[in-house]
This record gives sequence, structure tokens and C-alpha cells, in this order.
Amino acid sequence: MASDKNNRRKFVRNVLTTSVGLIVAPAVFGNMKSHVAKWGKLFVRDLEWRNRQSGMAYRRFGDTGMMVSEIEMGTTPWKDDSYFRIIETSLEKGINYIDTAPAYSRGEAEKVIGRYFNESGNRDDVFLSSKISFYDEFMRQLIDEIVDGLPSEKKSDLEKRALEMIDERGVLKPGYHFKYFKGQDNKFKTAYIRHLVLEEYGARKEWKPKIQARMHELVDSSLKALKTDYLDVLHCPHGVAMPEMLDDENIPEVFEALKKSGKIRFSALSMHNDVAANLDKAVELGHYDGAMIAYNIGNHASLERSILNAKQAGMGLVAMKVAKVVSNPSMDIPQWRIQKLNDAIPQKMSIQSKAYLWALQNQNISCCVSEMPTGEAVADNAAVTGRKIEIGLV
Repeated sequence: MASDKNNRRKFVRNVLTTSVGLIVAPAVFGNMKSHVAKWGKLFVRDLEWRNRQSGMAYRRFGDTGMMVSEIEMGTTPWKDDSYFRIIETSLEKGINYIDTAPAYSRGEAEKVIGRYFNESGNRDDVFLSSKISFYDEFMRQLIDEIVDGLPSEKKSDLEKRALEMIDERGVLKPGYHFKYFKGQDNKFKTAYIRHLVLEEYGARKEWKPKIQARMHELVDSSLKALKTDYLDVLHCPHGVAMPEMLDDENIPEVFEALKKSGKIRFSALSMHNDVAANLDKAVELGHYDGAMIAYNIGNHASLERSILNAKQAGMGLVAMKVAKVVSNPSMDIPQWRIQKLNDAIPQKMSIQSKAYLWALQNQNISCCVSEMPTGEAVADNAAVTGRKIEIGLV
């Protein structure tokens, strides 16, 4: 474990809070050990500050009370300790939220962060989120136990019906669906076939203990890699493709168990696809504290109502793929997207900075996650925080 084996106790000593609506001087909690394993209720009404720096703007992450920096560190490409300097520069700029996942750089991203925490001892200077990245993969393996035993005609029928559902729901329609990475669309067919199989054949009784044990195992693996004994936010599913995926009763049950054990504080999910429907479903279920959603100048018109509903329901919202829609080396970017953003923000700055500045004008968004490969990128992103501008029609 990290140099400080009881990070939660250290956190309680160091956390800065304010009462609802009233800013007070930084306060130190006294002996509150009885609350340490009961993260949720303690912080719903209190504002919680970490690494608060002048020059950075912060927003409340839903009803959690976490005051997160408007820019969050994204760690998808992190592979080695050279990224320590990105963390240090980000902290100097007042960034206090790191997002990662075991799927990022094949697990290396979490390990990089863990080594940094181990050396610096400042785990509790930041909010940290990770994900149960391989929940979907494990579920697919279980579903295959059924599918593999079906005749080829039935398999073809399932695939046909899945594609028909995708078409009927319009989840791939232009202006709503955007591609951000290769293989993204494949998640639709996999998810819809899974849904049809469960609808027709049902889940096997022996699956439940296997699923929950695997979810706990994956969280423990992330905690070990990150060299911490708790996560502020845990996402599951990581990349939900259809609303019905969220009906799995194992998800809220595991979240609840993890909260009671003190391993996580808050629950969330992430989504690149069919964002409006999936976010609406999360609000309906009521057990999610937050969500990470693809939100940008391309798809925003289809999402504003759902985002408002989520904000009113007390969910914190992280905008991702904010700049990917206008700047993505792995994808062809239509010129109209760039022109649309330039029309909205004619000021002279990089197209990436414009994207984040544009997204942060939406006060229903808590923060934007950004992959920042250089110190210059960190500075550019930090420079757009706290700015209120008049934007053109988009």
C-alpha cells in the first residue's frame, strides 16, 4: 500500500469544507472515524475542497459536495513515469481531479498514478476516479455460454433483430452519434445482442455470485495499482451502449457494498454512445451520483434536456470528447465542425481551447476531462477556466 496506509483517515484530517452556501475558513475535522466508512451522507451537504488554488475555477460535482476543478486530468495514454510532470504541473495550476481506468494503456495508466502517489504522498490532494473497465467483457463471456449453444440460424436471427433495433432507435443518426475512436460502433451490436439473449433466455442463477465477485476483484486490482485504499468515484459500466445494460441489479448492489466498505465514495457511469437515452436511464434508476458523457459542439443540441434533468437530479457531470470532435488525429474531421466552433468563439486561441471554453459555458456541466500530454497543454486548458463569454449561435 502507499506510504500512508490509511489514506481515508489522512483525508479526514486534511479535507477543507464549507457548509451549504456559506464559505468558511478551512476547517479540520476532528475525530470522525465512525464516518470514514460511510462516505456518502457526510459529504452530501458539505462542500469539499482539495488543492484549491487561485487562478483555477471549481464547480460542485452534483450532490456529492466535491468541488472539482473545471478541467480534469485524463490519463488514457499514460504509460510511464514521464507523466509525473503532467501531474505536478496540473496540481500547480489548481487541477484537483484525475480520471483513469484499468483499460487505459493496458493497465499502465493506473500504475503510473499509483507510483506517483507512492512517491509524493499526496493522494488526498486530488479527487480520483476509475472504472470497472472489464465488466462488459465478463458479461459478454457469460452471454456467450448461451449463444455458443444456439444453432447458426438463431444466431443470425439475433444479429438481424439487434441491427433492426439499432436502426429503429436511431442511435446512429447524424448529429446525435459521433465517432471518437475505432471500433466504437461495434459496442452497439454486442450490447443489443446481449439484451435480446437475456430477454429471451434470462440470466442463469449461478451468474450473480460470479459477476459480483469479478466486479469486486476488478476494483481491488485498481486500488492495488493506484496504491490507494479508496476511490472518490467509480464508473460502471465503462462505456454503456444501451439503456437496458443498466438494469443489471448487480451494479447497484456492488456499488452499495463498496460504499459500505469504504472502497468507493460515489458511483458513476460513462458513455460515448446514445448519450441522451443512457443518461435519462441513469437518472431514472436514481443510484448514480455522476456520469461522464461525450458532450461537444457537435452533439450538444440532442443532449441539453437530458443534461439538465441529470443536474436537477443531483448528478455531477463530466464532459468528455469535448475537443476530439474537432481535433482527432485518428479520425477524419469534417471542416464544418471546426467552422461551427470558430463561429461560436471567434477569439484567437487553439481549437482545443475553444472547445473546452465552449463546453464550460454550460453551467450544468461540472468539468471537462482532457488528455494533456505537455505542460503547455495544461496551461492552455487551465487558462480557459472561470471565463464567461458571449458565444455565437451554434
